[in-house]
Amino acid sequence: MDGNVFYAQVGYDRPTQTVTLIKGHGWAYNGRSAWKSVSERWLNETSQWVGSNSLCSTACVIKFANNPFEYTHREEQYLTNSNDTILLNYNESLSNLNPNTPRNVTLAHIFTIGAYELKYKKGLVIGTGLYTDQIINNRSFLVFLDHLLFG
Repeated sequence: MDGNVFYAQVGYDRPTQTVTLIKGHGWAYNGRSAWKSVSERWLNETSQWVGSNSLCSTACVIKFANNPFEYTHREEQYLTNSNDTILLNYNESLSNLNPNTPRNVTLAHIFTIGAYELKYKKGLVIGTGLYTDQIINNRSFLVFLDHLLFG
């Protein structure tokens, strides 16, 4: 239910049943050494396919003026596709960037974190914009989600 499923590229080795980071989360790895790399592996594709991108996780402070699910900042998606339809705007404010903040995030940008929908090809993406592990048992969130999915 979290929007950014394309944040990092991993590889799977079936014989050893191991998963290895290839690229993303600020790093790349070739099997022998690692080096600093992109934060988000498929930045443009994720915006096109999913409609949002990862904001800044613990690299900044985010507060929500509209917070019906009693959510606290952890990892959010901000809307990056002009075809997104905002269903619920959390009216966030962003402050306190630190040196680990991705280069694409500055206080000068205006961000929208919100629940949204995006029509993509023959499908429909519905994103919450929030790290839903934190609110999956919140009754208000479940009612909202039920309304989104089933009308």
